[in-house]
Amino acid sequence: MDNLIARIAKFPLPQRIAVMVLVLLLLLVGTYFLAVEPLDVKIVQHDSQIARLDTELVKKKAIARDLTRYRVEVERLKQRLNEALTLLPNEAEIPELLQKLASLVQQSDLVMKQFEPQAEQVAGFYAKIPVKMAIAGNYHSIAVFYDKVAKLARIVNVTDIKLRSPKVENKRIVLAAEFVATTFKFVETAPAAAAAAAGGVKPIIQK
Repeated sequence: MDNLIARIAKFPLPQRIAVMVLVLLLLLVGTYFLAVEPLDVKIVQHDSQIARLDTELVKKKAIARDLTRYRVEVERLKQRLNEALTLLPNEAEIPELLQKLASLVQQSDLVMKQFEPQAEQVAGFYAKIPVKMAIAGNYHSIAVFYDKVAKLARIVNVTDIKLRSPKVENKRIVLAAEFVATTFKFVETAPAAAAAAAGGVKPIIQK
């Protein structure tokens, strides 16, 4: 090394300056590859991690901000489900609903002639429960009965209405009305089991 320095010292000034510049450049390049470049790689990695964490933070802040709205939406959906359960009763409430339907006949000053529940008709998550009915009374009382049925909290559809056999009783015209009253329920058992249970339903009143 000393010999090399001695030899360089004998070079003309321009050559010595060129050698010093070259040595300095080699030191700078070596320093960059040994020290600076690894730091640059770590900085890039850290910047990428920070960007990812910032994105996650924004998402979590958005979720936290909307948490109250989500809770309100869940409560609203629960309320709608409860309303649906009210409109579509379960298995245990069907006899009570049918009894209510029969009571409306008496409350409307009518005479029950037929009350015959039919087999359930399963359609997905609900089942139809048709009831063949026949009542007798004056036209006004029959209309009052249909109005009361329409105002029930449960869904009851009245179809196939037939008015026939008008006659005079106690100085008033009495009609016979035949129709099908159909209510609905949530299906809580397998379709086969529901059909088997429906097959066991027998007429309540038939004259």
